[in-house]
Amino acid sequence: MPFTSVIKRVRASSYLLHATMFLGASMFACGALFASDDYVLTEEDFLVEIPLVSGPTHMDQTLAQTPASVTIIDRQTIQASTAVGLIDLFRLVPGFQTYFVDGSRMGTTYHALGDEYPRRLEVKVDGRSVYESLFSAVEWSSLGVTLDEIEYIEVVRGANAAADGSNAFLASINIVTRSPLLDSGWVVNSQLGTGATRDASVAYTGKLGSAHHRTTVSFRRNDGFDDSSFKETPIIVNDSSENITANFRGLWTPTASDSVEFQAGVSDSDLGIGEREYFNRNIFYRYQYVNWTRLTRGGNKIKLALYHNDLDITDETTPLTLSEAIGVPDTSPYWPLPGLPDKLVIDDSNHSESERWDLELRSTFNPLDNLRAVTGVALRYDRVAGQELFDSSDDMTRTSHRAYSNLEWTATDKLVFNAGLIYEDNTSADSYHSYRVALNYQLNQNHIFRIAHNRSFRSPTLLENMQKQVVRYNENIILDASVISDSDIDNEQLRSIEFGYVGYLFDQRLNLDMRIYHEQLTDVINERRSGYPDLDNFVNIRDNTDTLDVDGFEIQIQYKPDERFMLRGYYSFSDIDGWTLYTSPPAIEIRDLGEYSLKHGAGLMASYRYDSGITISSTANYNAATKHFRGQPVESHTRVDLKAAKRVTAGRSKIDLSFTVQNVGDPYSEFYQYHNFETQYILGVRLSMP
Repeated sequence: MPFTSVIKRVRASSYLLHATMFLGASMFACGALFASDDYVLTEEDFLVEIPLVSGPTHMDQTLAQTPASVTIIDRQTIQASTAVGLIDLFRLVPGFQTYFVDGSRMGTTYHALGDEYPRRLEVKVDGRSVYESLFSAVEWSSLGVTLDEIEYIEVVRGANAAADGSNAFLASINIVTRSPLLDSGWVVNSQLGTGATRDASVAYTGKLGSAHHRTTVSFRRNDGFDDSSFKETPIIVNDSSENITANFRGLWTPTASDSVEFQAGVSDSDLGIGEREYFNRNIFYRYQYVNWTRLTRGGNKIKLALYHNDLDITDETTPLTLSEAIGVPDTSPYWPLPGLPDKLVIDDSNHSESERWDLELRSTFNPLDNLRAVTGVALRYDRVAGQELFDSSDDMTRTSHRAYSNLEWTATDKLVFNAGLIYEDNTSADSYHSYRVALNYQLNQNHIFRIAHNRSFRSPTLLENMQKQVVRYNENIILDASVISDSDIDNEQLRSIEFGYVGYLFDQRLNLDMRIYHEQLTDVINERRSGYPDLDNFVNIRDNTDTLDVDGFEIQIQYKPDERFMLRGYYSFSDIDGWTLYTSPPAIEIRDLGEYSLKHGAGLMASYRYDSGITISSTANYNAATKHFRGQPVESHTRVDLKAAKRVTAGRSKIDLSFTVQNVGDPYSEFYQYHNFETQYILGVRLSMP
């Protein structure tokens, strides 16, 4: 092993040792406090709810049974947090990098490869996948999910391809919205704040015949980041955004064994996006989803789900002629196309589309008393189109199939064995299978240890597989080629091993989760530079260029001594040792990927409700200095958010008032150095009328 690698691993071990010592000291101090006579057990101490999760295996499991580390952001946490939008909640998850690329584009990824459009992270809303093949990522601005609609979020920290398929390469997120059975009547929400923040939503929950439903209309607006400068050059930051969304969720239970859920939504967004130069983008998004579930007499469950996502994008750009682009008139002796006249080479708008149909059948059953299983098969059709992205007006399509099974075997009272396997194939890449095996050992009811191994594959998306982004003069002359996909891109590969611990202390009022992992990523898709016969003589080739080793440690803690007080905290360490092929032969250049590692991240959220009904919350997040993948270096920073909330009752109606201050202190850069997050003040009002 090279000497530098040894030094890196020694440093990593030192960080882990210090974190473990800090945790041990904290636990010892807390133990001394609660061992005193001042701590008296109450009835509530014996009524603690043990959370169930389904993300890792699609079976309901306790954290003692799961084959992966899971962060649960429940409704109490959401209400107590200082979040003003969905993306803010992921700042509570260890190992996650969460940022605004600009005022209208948000990004989040798990400990590695966080670029402008983060890939390799499966995101679902009520089980419906929302990542888009056109971006190879999630368009967060178009989801239209308000914080008030969310019941809880499950974040599987680590590869989850064995359950969720190819895109759950690094981690997976499932956002579960509130059932219409839990509410009734009207809810009106509004947020006003700096940066021209204007958010509002109206929701009605009721019945249509025998079906329960919730209908929500929401509006969001902000002016984005303030004007800035880059290398002493002023930058007019035009990244404001507006979004209007309408969602419908219905639930019909025709029999005691059957339930039918149906959802539909539409979203229209106008965004200002860019890097130093900005343009307007319109995103029109719609979806439909139906899910039939039957519970059998033996306790088994059958689920059939069908959904359809459709995304239309129009970018408004400034028309550009060739002479304007190169600064040379067609009458000049330096004109690069002798004998050919000037011509418009960039139109005033570009249109692209992304569509998906997905049909899945899943069965959950108990073949033995100590054995549970879930099996499923699915069919997916993806279609993308866009002249600018693919140099063609034709549709690019892909049909894919997947079949999977996850098993949970309770070997003894102390040993639980999980195994998962998924087979996937599609029309534009090699077939593959991903698997995971895990063993959980329960020392006693409060201390669980886990070891897990993952072998996962990620298939290139349609964009990664077929992109050909060029500017043409005519069919025979390419003026500029920016990105072209290699004709033989392979699947990305990941191997990982992790050791985990879950502990319940102080009569299960304190939950502790620790994870130590090592990941090997090979054939990672990125871009390499190569020569090309256009005006600037080079092009970026999308290919399997990167190899990474990631070592990391995470710890998260949640403490709820009663219904008034909540404390959540985490610390994460990750170290990337890897390289990328930056330029192709003959001028080979290899670059180090270590600078993209977010080595240290930490967060702490505290919330307390007083007798007066006022709730005070605070969140602090620390991120070490890093360089975003395909972004810019950002300095280390600590962000502190504060919130005060009060509920007022008027008859049967309730009014919730809140005042949130985000980033109390100096501005900091999130993705680009000239996008500075200033202090934000947001006033919130929520009115519920049953």
